[in-house]
Amino acid sequence: MSHPVINAVTRRERAFANPAPLTVLRGHDLTVAERSALLDCYATPDRTFLEIAKTHRLERERLQDLWFDLFVRPSRN
Repeated sequence: MSHPVINAVTRRERAFANPAPLTVLRGHDLTVAERSALLDCYATPDRTFLEIAKTHRLERERLQDLWFDLFVRPSRN
């Protein structure tokens, strides 16, 4: 079983290895928890929205809506 700190570091490294998710999050009025959860979604696609939402104390529906609005169906303004 791997150590939780090592897993967190690995997830963080994956999230920041590609600047695209950070670029997407810029300019949006998000809380720290929402930003962290979205980066967690990006870095750990094997986890469910529910797991990540609970970790960051968000509602699953809110996290899922943000994910789809920002990463799956971004508006082309």
